[in-house]
Amino acid sequence: MKLNKRYSRSIKGSVSFYVSASLLTMLTLILFFIMNTAGTAIKNFGEDFFDSQKIEDANFATYMPISDEEIEKLEEKYSITLEPQYYKNIDTNGVTTRLFKKTEKLNLYSITEGADAIKDNEVIISEGYAVHNKIDIGDDIKIGEKTYTITGFFQRPDYLYMLQNDTDPYMNVTTFFLAYMTDDAFSAAGSSNCQYAVSYETDNNIEFRREINEKYVMRSYVPAKENMRIDMVDMQSEMFITFSYVLLAVMPLIVVILVSVVINRKVKSEQKMIGTLTALGYKKGRLMLHYAGFAIIPGLLGGIIATIISIVFAQPFGELCLADYEPMRINCSVNPVAAIIGIIIPVIMYTLAAMFSVNRLLKTETVLLLNDNADQDKKNFKKVLVKKKISFRFKYAVRSLIGNPGRTFVVFFGVFIGSFIALFSFSILDTMDNTQNNMVDEMGSFEYQYVLNELIETNEYGGESLLMSTGENKSGDRFSIIGTTDDNPYLDMRDIKGNKINLENGYYITNVMATLQELEEGDQFTVFNPLTLEEITIEIAGIIDNDMQNALFCSRKNASALLDLDDKLSNVIMSDKELAIPESKIMQVIKKSDTKEQIQNVTEQMGVMIYFLIGIGAAICLAAIYIAVNMLVMENRSNISMLKVLGYKDKKINNIVLRVNHILLPIGIACSVPLVLATTKMCMSFLAEYMNAVPKAYISPKSYVLTALITAFSYFGSLLLLRRKVSKIDMVLSLKGNRE
Repeated sequence: MKLNKRYSRSIKGSVSFYVSASLLTMLTLILFFIMNTAGTAIKNFGEDFFDSQKIEDANFATYMPISDEEIEKLEEKYSITLEPQYYKNIDTNGVTTRLFKKTEKLNLYSITEGADAIKDNEVIISEGYAVHNKIDIGDDIKIGEKTYTITGFFQRPDYLYMLQNDTDPYMNVTTFFLAYMTDDAFSAAGSSNCQYAVSYETDNNIEFRREINEKYVMRSYVPAKENMRIDMVDMQSEMFITFSYVLLAVMPLIVVILVSVVINRKVKSEQKMIGTLTALGYKKGRLMLHYAGFAIIPGLLGGIIATIISIVFAQPFGELCLADYEPMRINCSVNPVAAIIGIIIPVIMYTLAAMFSVNRLLKTETVLLLNDNADQDKKNFKKVLVKKKISFRFKYAVRSLIGNPGRTFVVFFGVFIGSFIALFSFSILDTMDNTQNNMVDEMGSFEYQYVLNELIETNEYGGESLLMSTGENKSGDRFSIIGTTDDNPYLDMRDIKGNKINLENGYYITNVMATLQELEEGDQFTVFNPLTLEEITIEIAGIIDNDMQNALFCSRKNASALLDLDDKLSNVIMSDKELAIPESKIMQVIKKSDTKEQIQNVTEQMGVMIYFLIGIGAAICLAAIYIAVNMLVMENRSNISMLKVLGYKDKKINNIVLRVNHILLPIGIACSVPLVLATTKMCMSFLAEYMNAVPKAYISPKSYVLTALITAFSYFGSLLLLRRKVSKIDMVLSLKGNRE
């Protein structure tokens, strides 16, 4: 007898299992390939673009200008490249234009379409804004009081991730864009601000920074690795690649759990055959490899199909994850190593699961296998409710559920996973909506924060003045230092217990900073001042209930001590209305309404991927339930045949057999809820580093209903597909006494 001949017969008799298992494998691997392809493409594009466009190593601003002669001396003295980057922010009907003067040494712009501006009435703009607002080359655009003709689009390396302010939670291509025009037109547009870009030839930059602060008084210093406009490219590409391999480990593992249960039951259903083969002299290793061959099929078939689909659709798959950036002209392709790994991992997992099942069964005595009694020690559930005067349908359902825990688990797990993926996807959207509609207002009642490019002693513009700068921890992670008063009318600061905070009592940090820095009340924390290069150790007096700012709050006096400034000086003005501050004195304007709009953009950009995940969840639920209920039908063929002999119609038999697992539907959905809330909370904490915020996990009532409907649709869809299985079973089967 040749065992290999059994493959074709077994596959033919279990087509539905192999199709469902292969589909599950394919869906999970497609998610892996999407993430891996996008991450690799973004990383490669970023490295090439940063190198060709001379990306900065850091940028800084000073309160005193550095002359061209001094720049040359500093470059020679410290072996650096230093260039002033002149810019001005121009507001036009609620849209901010950041107009740059053309640079020659660092952060060079690249024209992606059209031509450069060579006339004073011409302008080129950042491509992301043009694409989002459907602007074409040749269109006119108003900037300030003048109208310019657009001659081209461009990208700039330090604005691939288009943040208006470096503290913003998300990119902005709706009300913010960059522009270049001729030098004469730039000069005619009014006074400008200046920040300096620097590139180091060596890692020793401390002395340079110290001299700059002593001579010109640094206002800010941002290294490229802490600049989200730049670092987001590396961070997100690494996140995608890492997450793809997490998916590769976790998602097939979910399928392995489902498939291994099925394989285990298939092996047990053939225990008589295995016993016969053992008696004929077949070794354990030979039988394990034989049954492992059945498990290899869905892993290999699903892996190959997923790889082919991913190779064909690599470009659109990769571009699904590019929505956060300026339009990247990248060539997406499947990494050959990732493709091989993607096929091998599921195959190995399924093979091990099958070999484990056979090995465990072969520990049973051959005589028991030959008599089909390998499970004789297990409790006989056929006697459950035997003396109870209740309906046959109810008895059948109870015995089927508790007498077949593996099969019951597959149905429960399929419902649970499908519900979890759908509800988790909805929860991400709900959490972002809740953040936009409710949490942003918890920052305070202000609408505007004017960051000045000079230090002032008296505030003649209105609003509330405060002192704000950037601090770092020992690892270089940045946060805001904000010095204000307890009677600031725009802030109602309370700790996480709801108690009013007295800033005179010490240093308080927000929930966001506590999460990112892993700090608690009473902890000692060393604050590094990147401007003065000094360190001060403080004690955390409490945690402010603020999930939208990565900041340390304290009194003006304490902030001045941390920043080595006079406590009478201020550099930020907070207000609930627009103030008449000269444009030449403003470095940037932070609007709370912009934050809300950026969060709305997050929700919109994530929409495609979220709904794709919901579809994946529904498909997994449908396939898993199909596998489980198909097992139920096939393992109860003799019972179904007997019911037909007794006169039951197919419709009634369907009601008896296929309704067995209905109770698992609400249980699986309900069990997914707490895990979704916990996972969403963990996900938001993970995203805190990217968003500088920790949105509270939230699920709307509508999402609960939609999840229940999607899961129920998948569940009943599977049952509908299986109705024909019952109708195909012949009543002659039971009359022949065929147990199969």
